[in-house]
Amino acid sequence: MAITVTFTGKSPAVAALVYDIDGLVNGVNAITLPIPPAYGSVDPDSASWKPTSIKCFPHAAGVIGALVTPDLSSITYSSGTVTFNLYAAGATECLVEVQ
Repeated sequence: MAITVTFTGKSPAVAALVYDIDGLVNGVNAITLPIPPAYGSVDPDSASWKPTSIKCFPHAAGVIGALVTPDLSSITYSSGTVTFNLYAAGATECLVEVQ
């Protein structure tokens, strides 16, 4: 199953970007957030920006989602594209808040 990343909106309470990530498998999952000018992508003009917080909220239809943990040391940023690794304890989906 392929991993899909969908921007779901900006959280006004914490001014973060929120993405829905489907297709996570057990183990390491390489994540790339949408590239500009995609709606919800990171502004490429902010060349020095790098997320300092990635929060995961796993979910799955009809069951409890598997544990998902971000690898903060794997975050890279280049020309508006943010990539990082998520470790999943099983097949699941999750909401990811990036700040």
